[in-house]
Amino acid sequence: MQALAAACVAIAALGGCGKKAAETTPGSSAAASEAPSAYPLPREWNDAAAKAALAQDSGPKSAYVCHFSFSDDPQLGTDAHPIDRPQIGMKKVSETQESVDATSANKAQEIMEAAVNKSLPIGPCTADLSATAVDKSIPLSRYADVQSGSQIAVLYYLYAKEPLPTAELAQAFDMDYRNTSDAFKREDRAKTLAPKYEAQQKDEAAFPYFKVKVSASLGHYNPQTKSFPLFELALDGNSRLSMNDSSDYAIVPRGDARFASITPAGEDQARALEAKVSASGRDRMSVNVDLYVKAADAVSFATRKDVVAKVVAAHITDEAGGTIADLQ
Repeated sequence: MQALAAACVAIAALGGCGKKAAETTPGSSAAASEAPSAYPLPREWNDAAAKAALAQDSGPKSAYVCHFSFSDDPQLGTDAHPIDRPQIGMKKVSETQESVDATSANKAQEIMEAAVNKSLPIGPCTADLSATAVDKSIPLSRYADVQSGSQIAVLYYLYAKEPLPTAELAQAFDMDYRNTSDAFKREDRAKTLAPKYEAQQKDEAAFPYFKVKVSASLGHYNPQTKSFPLFELALDGNSRLSMNDSSDYAIVPRGDARFASITPAGEDQARALEAKVSASGRDRMSVNVDLYVKAADAVSFATRKDVVAKVVAAHITDEAGGTIADLQ
């Protein structure tokens, strides 16, 4: 019977085993029969809890968009779906996203978790950035290429308002530091690297404009919208772009509808581009994209430490390097 009780507790963690089922098992222990539900709170919105969490978050606030992760398991269902809730200052962004004003990404996640009674996984919550100012006088040619995760890492700690962890950065990005186990040599190397990382952070803080290379695909011409859809750019704040030297730090791009498709100037351009897509022999043609972004905020989620950046422009080319479009 102990094995059966243990199995029941394990299922209860998934919301599939309650007190009543345990009581019907002969010989079940009192502890098993009185085990609390994994979800003691109603699986729905809780405005009172949201207001309390909002009140505890003091300081200048910005809009954050939180992702709702819904389960396919009916036993893990929830009635807390994104919806406009003006009484607590929250807005529906999409079927899986809700916005809230908070002082940071972490606080936004805490507030949203309280608002939904922790009835489903929330996160990440990323800065909205739609109101983030961009200096349009800066030519795109001046945007710095992102070539290493170290560029993202020092920015993350800037926006997260955390001290630079020199030893951690050295372990991630410095070969000399990694290649020795001598504690004194490591300490000496860290002392050498500290001013380098500090200077790098200062420079990037003064000029947070970057270019990131990504891959995407272009669909066939849509006569209704008179445009070509762009796929796999994922600029909704739920995707991350990391460098080869580190997957722990990444850029989370946020862009608006301008970057979801390409609208040709006229029928001749539309025909020429459609011919290219058709000639690829696939439903979608692979394209290369230079994303021009302005870094603006930080978000930590699970083991991730990311920089959220506003998309300013995109330069799209075919696989041979020929220009397809420039979006701004």
